[in-house]
Amino acid sequence: MFNQPIDSARELLVQYHAGGRDFKGAYLEGVHLAGASLPGVGLKGANLAHANLQDANLQQADLSGADLSYANLQCLHLEGARLSGATLEGTNLETAHCDGTVMPNGRIGWSGWLAA
Repeated sequence: MFNQPIDSARELLVQYHAGGRDFKGAYLEGVHLAGASLPGVGLKGANLAHANLQDANLQQADLSGADLSYANLQCLHLEGARLSGATLEGTNLETAHCDGTVMPNGRIGWSGWLAA
């Protein structure tokens, strides 16, 4: 259905709202998605380094292998998301909502989990 590569927040939001959910390998470095609602989005292996995801809804999202280095994850809603193999260097999940989230180390997270 969607064959165009995703490389901007606008493209991602347009395609998501048109019914697209699989954005594997998207290049979204530095994008502004603060407050965006993208439950169930597939961003496996996506580059989200330096992205602003503050207070976004990524519940049930697949972020396996995604690069979230230095991304703003304050108050991010990650309940039930998959982060296995994700890169979290320089991020802080202290205020993120992580109940039931599969963390990079394979453990199940909870609200208040600290990226260490």
